Amino acid sequence: MNDVIQQFDPVSFTYTYILIDHETNDAVIIDPVDTKLNQLINFITEKDLKIRYVMETHAHADHITSAGNLCKVTGATAATPTHCNISNAEIQLNDGDELNFGKQQKIIALHTPGHTAGSMSFIWNDNVFTGDTLLINGCGRTDFQSGSNQQLYKSITEKLFTLPDHTKVWL
Repeated sequence: MNDVIQQFDPVSFTYTYILIDHETNDAVIIDPVDTKLNQLINFITEKDLKIRYVMETHAHADHITSAGNLCKVTGATAATPTHCNISNAEIQLNDGDELNFGKQQKIIALHTPGHTAGSMSFIWNDNVFTGDTLLINGCGRTDFQSGSNQQLYKSITEKLFTLPDHTKVWL
């Protein structure tokens, strides 16, 4: 059995996701927010999770990430999109790259530029985590951080819309 835990930060209006392989207690965290660091650490400790990767969908302008601190505390590896130029992350992800955790869990990186040049979505099982590529009733803004409305349209229509219909979209 596997789980997706969604945490909401009302200050930055962003979501953090924890993907859990219950067979091994291995987990991955996507887009952690700095103001929720203690809450995340408490959850990890309570559930006895082994965090393998801390991943970012893009370089965030609306909040500060807790990825570095989470990696220090948990021993996890930081993984970020190559085109975001976050040089202190150990893994620079390109389109199609795969990260494995747990017994047989695989996350696939899907480059979905537009909100930023480096924006990336992550596919895990029948789920896709889109960061700010998609938002509720909209999409991420494209007027800064190398954004492009043409690239965003292409990412949504030619990449995300081609995923199987049963794919659960996490914004």
